[in-house]
Order: sequence, then structure tokens, then C-alpha cells
Amino acid sequence: MTEASDPVTVALTGNLSFNLLLAAVLTWPIAMGLLRLYTRAVRRSMRSQTPGTISALAPPPFETARDAGHGKPASSATLHDLPNASTSPGADMLLARLLAQSRRAALVYVIGGSAYALVMAAAHLLATGMEILPVRFSFLFWVFVWPVVLTVAIVSVTTRPARFALTAAYFIGLSALGAVGMRSSSDLTWAQVFLMWILSDLPPTILLLTYLSRRVRAVGPLILTFMFLAVTGSGIAVSVGGSQDSYMRAIVSLAGSVGLGGTGAFRALLAVGFLTFAVVGWMALAWIRRRYQAKQISDESVTVDAIWMLFAVVHSIGLVFEHPLWALTSLAAFGAYKICVRVGFSWLGRRDESSQTSPTLLVLRSFSIGRDGERLFDVIDRLWRRVGSIQMIAGIDLARRTVEPHEFLDFISGKLARRFIDGSPALEQRLRERDTRPDRDLRFRVNDFFCYDDTWKMVLSRLVHESDAVLMDLRGFSRRNAGCVFELHELVRLVPLDRVVFVVDRRTDETLLAETLGDGRAGVYRLGSINGRQVRQLLRALAAAAAPSPAVA
Repeated sequence: MTEASDPVTVALTGNLSFNLLLAAVLTWPIAMGLLRLYTRAVRRSMRSQTPGTISALAPPPFETARDAGHGKPASSATLHDLPNASTSPGADMLLARLLAQSRRAALVYVIGGSAYALVMAAAHLLATGMEILPVRFSFLFWVFVWPVVLTVAIVSVTTRPARFALTAAYFIGLSALGAVGMRSSSDLTWAQVFLMWILSDLPPTILLLTYLSRRVRAVGPLILTFMFLAVTGSGIAVSVGGSQDSYMRAIVSLAGSVGLGGTGAFRALLAVGFLTFAVVGWMALAWIRRRYQAKQISDESVTVDAIWMLFAVVHSIGLVFEHPLWALTSLAAFGAYKICVRVGFSWLGRRDESSQTSPTLLVLRSFSIGRDGERLFDVIDRLWRRVGSIQMIAGIDLARRTVEPHEFLDFISGKLARRFIDGSPALEQRLRERDTRPDRDLRFRVNDFFCYDDTWKMVLSRLVHESDAVLMDLRGFSRRNAGCVFELHELVRLVPLDRVVFVVDRRTDETLLAETLGDGRAGVYRLGSINGRQVRQLLRALAAAAAPSPAVA
């Protein structure tokens, strides 16, 4: 038996690659289907009354300040553009943190990814017996550090131009190293330079698109873990069943006794292996859930770790042909990455623990604005959660983006209803259970409040009162958005309007907004396209709302 046909080598290369590929391909449609069912379940409960009540409450009538005066002239709020300049030292400090914290987190991942690439590059040179030369080692290091680009794009990049610039910077570096390498080796060509990246990094990058796209990212890593284990179980069942003639005869005999032929026996063997390891997969998901609830991991760390584990497996597959033990390189490289990331965030946490506050942001929005609302929330989610938690009433518009591992597994288990608030006791308990502390990666969480149609007003009133700042997305606000009126009235009643940032655009009926708010002075932020300048100005407005100057506090 040659080394190429060694069963261990075959299992670690061909079988492992096939199982990973098949699991990734299956993840996308399964994730989309489950998220669609999850969204439908949330919508159905949101539109229903609290269990046990006779009838749902009628929606509130659309009422402006002029309507409240029964047609008599009434004062309207004065809408003013929020200033571009800072308003207080506290706002300056919070803005600086909003801009810096995600970059610091990205730097931690860069260091962890560099440790991974160092281990992987050294292993490739040692396994193949190639001389460790500076240019050669640097080139391999750069090839294996590619996942840093994907990680930084998730952790801190908020705009498309920034993502493009990040990717361009990587390939400029790759080209520069290739040019240096061609100077020292006449055999090296540009085709070989980019072929190395294509073979090492392009396949796993394409696989990542199946479960890390923004539409399924919240649950993609969980489903991929489950599917990989279940698909591996099918492969193991077939391998074991075909390993000895006695096993094959017993399987064929058993299948024949229930009326299955050869093809049926093979399918049944696949199903038995799949279902057996599906139990293992569910246990793995339950373990992830426990660690998430214990704040040992976060939703972002699950996603980022899945990236590095996938690349670790793919990058080490070729080494198995040198010796099966080189497969351990994936564990060594991934371990180096995890150690550096853990140490980095621990150091940052000790540095910030005693000196920083954690403001809470309440996000309100019109559910009808669709992807515009999703894009804005993505930006706020990525940056604000590095300094404080976000509170929001769960809605179908962002259900796919904010679903947490334990909420998704509750849905799969048929227990999602227990997360809906059905009265004051449930609300008080949910408020006590709010998570306002950072996870190990120093990222705060989104506290979703699931409400029935007749409990959301009660929940809103409490959330408005207990938030440091409020962001209300009113782009496209008009008389069709009657559901926003109660929220606007509660804001006027419960909090100073300088703690609220109203996001508007050219579609917003500002006259109607001013009349709805009644008397007072409300700051609006006019949001055009989401670019770096707009993001910075919006963060400045939110920082001023969360940390107002003493004169207006």
C-alpha cells in the first residue's frame, strides 16, 4: 500500500474535504429555510394577543399634536440639524471610544491571525523539507494570513469602500512579496504567485460565502457545525460497514429482512450514520449554547472562530500527504490564534475595566424600511456594542440579524414562546435578566424584547425610561407609519429630546413629524448614503445624546 492510498491519509484529505464541502453547501438552504420559519414564528406571535386574553387591542389612532387639540392650532416641535461639533467632554470621550474600540478589537485579531500564519508557514516549510528563507517564509506567511482580512471586515469595517481598500491592501502586499521573490528566483512567475493564493485561500473563502453572508451569519456557524458532524457520521457508517466482508453481509441480510435491496441498504446506512452523529451535533450545539449563556463566547467570536477553524483545516490538508501527524498543524495554528486573542482581550479588558462606563442604546425604527434599516443597524451594531449594550423590541425586520444562539435553539426546540413577554411580571424578570456586561471579546450584547401585540407599549415605556440614549430611524416616515406615533409620544413624555437622535432622509415628512412630537426642540440627523463621514457624524450625535453636557442634562 502506497502512502497516497493509506486510509488515514485518504480520510484526512479526501473524506474530510468532501464532508466539509457538502456540509457548507447544505448550510445555506437549511439556514435560509430555518430563518424564514423563525421570522414567521416571530411575526405570528407579535401580531397575536397575550395567551388567555379575549381580543387583541386595536392599534392606536394616528394622532398629532394638532389632532390632540381637536383641530385647534397647536405648537409643533422645532426640528434642527444636529451639530457636527462635539457638545461636551463626555461626548468627546464616548465618540473617541466608539471610533477606537472596534479598531483595537481588530488589532487583537490581527495579532492572533499573525500567530496562526507563523505556525502554518513554518509547518509547511518543515513538512516539505524546504529551506527557511526570509522571502519564502514571508510569502507563505502572507498567504496564510488572508483570514485576517475577512475577520477585520466583520469586526470593524462598516462601509463598502473600506472593505475594498482592505482587500486591495492585502493583494498589493501579496504582489510586492511576489515581485521580491521573482528577483531572487528566476523560476517564479506571477501565475505561480497568485496560484498559491488561489489554491490555499480561494476555496475556503467561497465556502464561507455559504454561511457567513449577512443574511445567515447569525446561525450559519451553528448549522455548519451540526451538518459537518452529521455528514461525517454518514461517511463513517459507510466506511465501517464496508471495512469487512462480515459487516457487509450482516448489513445486506438485515436490509433484506425489511424488504430493502442493495441500494436501499446503502441509503439506510447513510441515514443511520447521519442520525447517530446528528445527536452528537445537537450536543455540540447545546455545549455552544451553555458557553454563550455563561459569557464564555459571543455571537461574533463564534463567527470569527469558525473562519479560522475552517482555514486551519483547509491549510493543513496538503501537509497530510507528507505524514498524517502533520494534520495536527491545524490544531497548533488555531491554538496559537486563540491564545493570542484571549490574552489580547484580557489585557484590553483589564485596562478599561475601572475607567469606562457602558451606555445603553435603545434602537427604535419603522419596520417598513427594509434593507435601509438593516444596513444602518449593522453599522450601529458593529460600533456601539464595543462600548455598551443595545436594547430593542424584537421585530421581523431584524430578526435574522439579532437572533442569538440560545434564542435560535429555543425556536428549534419549540420553546420560543417562553421568550415572549405576557405581562408585568414577565417584563420585570426580563429586565433583571438583561445582559449589560461585555463578553470575553469585550463586546456587549443586544437585548431583544419579544412582545405580543398587546404588551409592546408597556415594554417600550420601560425601555425608553431605562436607556441612556435613543436612536429612532424615521426614514420614510409618513401617515402610513401609524405604529411609530405611540413611540414618538412616549419619547416626548418620558425623556428629554436631547437624548434622542431622529434619523431622517428626504422621504421623511418632517412637517408631520414636528406636529406629532408637539412642543419642544428635537434634533434630527439627515442620513444619505452610509459612508465614513456619515458614520462618524452619526456616532457624534449618539455620543452627545448618551453623554449630554451638564447645561442640558
